[in-house]
Amino acid sequence: MKKIIFILGIICYSNHSNAQDIGQIIAGSLADANKYSTEYFRPFAEGEIHNLSRGWYSTARTHKFLGFDISINGQFAIIPKEKENFTFNNADYTTLKLSGAASSASLPTLMGGTSTQVINVNSTVNGQPVSTSFTAPKGIGEDLKKNLSFLPIATPLPVVQIGLGLIKHTDVKLRYFPKSGAGGNTEIGVFGLAVQHEFSNYLPFIKKVPFLHLSALAGYSKIDANFKPTFDAGSSVQSNNSIAGYTISAFTLQGIASVKFSLLELYTSIGYSTGKSDIKLTGDYTITYNTGFPPPNDKSTVTQKDPISLQYKASGITNTWGIRLNITVLKVYADYTFAKYNTVGLGIALAVR
Repeated sequence: MKKIIFILGIICYSNHSNAQDIGQIIAGSLADANKYSTEYFRPFAEGEIHNLSRGWYSTARTHKFLGFDISINGQFAIIPKEKENFTFNNADYTTLKLSGAASSASLPTLMGGTSTQVINVNSTVNGQPVSTSFTAPKGIGEDLKKNLSFLPIATPLPVVQIGLGLIKHTDVKLRYFPKSGAGGNTEIGVFGLAVQHEFSNYLPFIKKVPFLHLSALAGYSKIDANFKPTFDAGSSVQSNNSIAGYTISAFTLQGIASVKFSLLELYTSIGYSTGKSDIKLTGDYTITYNTGFPPPNDKSTVTQKDPISLQYKASGITNTWGIRLNITVLKVYADYTFAKYNTVGLGIALAVR
């Protein structure tokens, strides 16, 4: 389970280098740091909302009493090409400016690539002008291309869940992983609950078509994760208690239809999903600036506490089309969802009806 969940850790920061890069942003004013970070994290934050609302079903059929299934699936929210980068305009920032003559530039988001663009920081500490600079933070797009080469750049989310048939024609589905270490400096907790009810038997004309099934599903999921970044000794930003974390929640309502043949099953759904993402960088951060004076007065420091706090929301209509192979108790399925962030889903399940 931990190995499956661990992939979530790379989303918070791809590796030590990303953590250090993004930390440099807080050398600017807090307003500038949050403005830059908002655009940097946007495709991840919005994409994971869509991921989290997905993967609840691969059929409209429900279990008989105490029938159950255990499934593992991966959701991959495809990042629109235009969201791999964002436009940085000097005019939008007070302490952060592009190095060079350009007044605007296309810089990578978390889901983008790399950049050589240097950003200058000019601020004031204790009434004294100070400065520093950093290279624009890179994204994890190239890492994802290497590890998920069969997909366009997409933010991944593994999902493990169980489903149980309880009252007539109704399944309860559960996602749960207590918040604990998932390897390295990452902690992740997952909770989700959904109810699916099949109403095919209530419709006389559907009862005459035994291979057609209709149901409705309502589901809620939440992920709470954090990561402890470290900083190189030569970095202008240092912290001994830094924590980068995110909380994502999503709610979905879906109407589902499936057609079952002997080994093959086709399913589709239409519904509505909504959710929010909160991303924070907490702790105490000491920032060292250059003063322009000769040593020993060439440096000046300031400490910022809990510098980053971001909030995102995403919602909209979704439409899913999928196919499932039923090999006795083994189920293998794949689907595609049309939404603001189109999503590919792949899964495997053990099911006892």
